[in-house]
Amino acid sequence: MGLSQAALAQNVGVSQPLITKLEKGQITNTAHLGAIILALGLEKSEFPEAAFHDVAARGVVKNIVKRELPEFARDPAYWAIAAGLIGEVPLYASAEGGDGALIIERDPIGTARRPPELQGVKDGYAIYLVGESMIPEFEPGDTLFVNPRLAPISQTTCVFYNTNADDPQALVKRYLGESPDEYRVMQHHPHKVFNLQKAEWGTRHRVIARYMR
Repeated sequence: MGLSQAALAQNVGVSQPLITKLEKGQITNTAHLGAIILALGLEKSEFPEAAFHDVAARGVVKNIVKRELPEFARDPAYWAIAAGLIGEVPLYASAEGGDGALIIERDPIGTARRPPELQGVKDGYAIYLVGESMIPEFEPGDTLFVNPRLAPISQTTCVFYNTNADDPQALVKRYLGESPDEYRVMQHHPHKVFNLQKAEWGTRHRVIARYMR
């Protein structure tokens, strides 16, 4: 799913060392397994019952009265609704900031219907695009949907955020690759390939869908 150990741990609400121990087989059970299964879209039936309890709790597990979940609660969509992971995402306005940059409003101006690519994604959001540097891929007035948890890969378009600017400054560019200190990016209009310093543009989020204007 493109998640690092740290990202999975954050999604589930556990420590990264716990995920490491599970992957290495150093522990074979945890009370957090149900949350991990939900986060990864796995099937609970594929795991032994003993795997769902902490080692310290083994002695009392047999005395716990099992209550079956109601049928509606077995559907992952039920928990996604409860966690606010389906429905709508916050929509942020942008303004041209010069040299192809965008100034992103700090507060959302509304919401946009969550596309299938963002169903179940925590912290997904949308940007109302201005500027012409990414025509014809994206045009002014398009709504871009962003998955901040999906790792960027070469030849995908990303939102790069200036981590040194006082205002939320961003660039929407095609990500081509990187060196230890720089990102290699491209824009379409006018066609231009250039580098972004990681020390300045330290955050990047992947664009995964758009609604055309």
